[in-house]
Amino acid sequence: MIHVAIISHDHEKLLINSSLGGLLPSQKNQTRLTLWIKDNKPSPDLKAYCSKHQIFYTDDDAGLGFGENNNYLFDLIQRKIGFQANDIFLVMNPDITVTPETVFALTEKMQQSDHAIATLNLYRDQAMSLPDKNIRHFPGMLSIVKMPLVNTFSETYDKDRIAAAAHDTPVEWASGAFLAFKPELYQALGGFDPSYFMYFEDVDICYRARRYHQQAVHYYPDLKAIHTAAHKNRNVFSRHALWFFHSFSKFLLRRYLRLNAVYSGKSARRSQT
Repeated sequence: MIHVAIISHDHEKLLINSSLGGLLPSQKNQTRLTLWIKDNKPSPDLKAYCSKHQIFYTDDDAGLGFGENNNYLFDLIQRKIGFQANDIFLVMNPDITVTPETVFALTEKMQQSDHAIATLNLYRDQAMSLPDKNIRHFPGMLSIVKMPLVNTFSETYDKDRIAAAAHDTPVEWASGAFLAFKPELYQALGGFDPSYFMYFEDVDICYRARRYHQQAVHYYPDLKAIHTAAHKNRNVFSRHALWFFHSFSKFLLRRYLRLNAVYSGKSARRSQT
């Protein structure tokens, strides 16, 4: 079973009108794919929509950060039905549009190759002509110097070069907008570090998976989806920008001072335990 975890934060219109359409339970996919939505700003419309379409919905503990919300859903799935052999826990943003066939193909490739964490090729437009920079190298101290010059906090991979190789490729980290895990790895990591309220929780979890569990993120260039990201952190005077730079600094300090916590199969600071 593929368990798709989606966190909504004023995304009810987006989810109802577009994103969930292709992933709704049907005779074709109801035994292979389930949707779990945690609403961070409770919406009666989204709740009613989920009830109508047999999507699990909860608005409990509203106000948690991105990582802690996904940890909440992971633990909820574990308590309610449990993870079985070959299950996948897929973290997905509300602004992702993807077909069930693409999700199935990704998870099948993960199982065949025994990859425990993976992502696909995201684009920023419907025509799939503008690549999303969802795969990157880990940021380092030099990133602070380079950022004003290159307008990015970490070096991106050349997707065209990877596509030319015609096979999946290990990368350092991938955006949490779409990130698939084998549940045993997610459990071993303790999920996302909840001390990152927003931003860099995906960098951190990929770093810990690689460093402490020898599990690199695998990128599948032939599998594609659309990510209509807002990039709210780009306004340097916004609250999102403050969260971004706070998390950026925290990751760098933990990386270089070796303060990363190694989570060994335990649920770390999760509100529902």
